[in-house]
Amino acid sequence: MEGEFVTIISFGLGEQTFAFDSLKVRNILPYEGNLTKVPNTREFILGVINLHGNIVPVTDMRKIMDMEDAERTKDTSIIIVSPEDKLESQFGIMVDMVKEVFEVPLDQIKPAVFENKMGLIECFEGTVKVKDEFVHLIDLTHVVSQIERKN
Repeated sequence: MEGEFVTIISFGLGEQTFAFDSLKVRNILPYEGNLTKVPNTREFILGVINLHGNIVPVTDMRKIMDMEDAERTKDTSIIIVSPEDKLESQFGIMVDMVKEVFEVPLDQIKPAVFENKMGLIECFEGTVKVKDEFVHLIDLTHVVSQIERKN
């Protein structure tokens, strides 16, 4: 484990910073208000977008994590992820802003500081301190299983 790194993509939700494993991220899109609503879906499903001819559902990370809504700005983005590395398993996650991509030594990732679940997220992969800021790593596979269970 010593000398091993993971590359993560960090994003902001309010004052907090979270991250996904970059290997699960397929694309980052600016939010352009081009979502098509889908009737009878859960409150955290914002709608769908057409991405290169594929229909991709988009979820709201704030709603997934039981956070209050926030105004959408020029920084609001949709992170396209594929936890299973298949085109059919792609979905979008709307976040307040995408921050940066960086490598983190695996031995610097500490157990998550959250004791209780945060919305649908019952566990985090860990927390790392980067540039005087705590970044909470989210397990995308777990998020997908929670979303599927709620549908």
